[in-house]
Amino acid sequence: MALRPRALAAAAAAALVLPLLVGPATTATAHRPGKAACTPFTSPVAVTEGARADQRISGTLCTPRGNLATTVQLLLHGGTYDRGYWTVRGRTGGPSYMEAATAAGHAALAFDQLGSGTSSAPHSSRYTDTTHELVTLQLIRTLRDRGYRKVVLVGHSFGATVARMVAAKHPDAVDGLILTGEGAPPNLASFEAMFGLYMPAGQHPLLAGRRLDDGYLALRTGGKSDWFYHRATTEPRVMLHDELTTEPGVYPADPAYGDVALNRAIRLPVLVVVGQDDKLICGGQGADCTSTATLKAAAAPLYGPRAKLEALAVPATGHSLNVHRTAPLWYAYAQDWTKRRVDGGR
Repeated sequence: MALRPRALAAAAAAALVLPLLVGPATTATAHRPGKAACTPFTSPVAVTEGARADQRISGTLCTPRGNLATTVQLLLHGGTYDRGYWTVRGRTGGPSYMEAATAAGHAALAFDQLGSGTSSAPHSSRYTDTTHELVTLQLIRTLRDRGYRKVVLVGHSFGATVARMVAAKHPDAVDGLILTGEGAPPNLASFEAMFGLYMPAGQHPLLAGRRLDDGYLALRTGGKSDWFYHRATTEPRVMLHDELTTEPGVYPADPAYGDVALNRAIRLPVLVVVGQDDKLICGGQGADCTSTATLKAAAAPLYGPRAKLEALAVPATGHSLNVHRTAPLWYAYAQDWTKRRVDGGR
């Protein structure tokens, strides 16, 4: 197990992406559906192509009340967290991402990836490098079968890497791609330093009771505050709760996983969102996040013209955008982008 984090770091360096990091879990502020109708979602899935669908994905599906949404946003949380990332309120009284999406007239499905939250946790030996992509594709088909005409993948960190690979390898599967805390070259020195904070999930005090095998990794308690936050725009109660929660995950072992060379195959609109104070993306060998223009300039060489790339650098914000008081800024931009680039056509 000691070599596992180094192998994952090598994959990130090869890909020039940030494939493993966070998307924070539910905080002390619970999600209130407001004008949206939210229902539990479950779906059987297969771990590998052609295998029996013997695992279960759990999630929450929200739709605008009284509005027959035709576009659905499929929300992929980052590693070490669960679907709560999309229902957290970084600002007291502010909306969650789920609420912002439904208020804009879109349906939204936030789900726990395999091994996290209340979804199944098969033995790590059953995972392949494409398991998370395969699960995402199965959920997309389920949503299409439910009548949604357009599907937007919204991913954070490792979830964004998975979303990007789905869009690159299966260009007709989805209609739009929103990448947060990813999608631009990372600060490799910071990324390497992060891996000293990972450990087998079975040895983590908060996760030992789940009896997971050592293929599952988790972030040590105490690492989030320094790496994922900009303290000046963070409510202390949110950060404290985040430090006291964590989720396990199994990640691809292939050093080439997430290779940005595949981005040229993306044939649908792409939005990249990064906090200006994201220590894991900005600075060093990473992106210049000084402004939206510089962020776009850093990310643009990774994509072809059909991506119609847009970018947003969120001021005074760290890697985990949704746990900051600034979160509604990017929520509003993402909903406007979805209306322009997806609802209104490409």
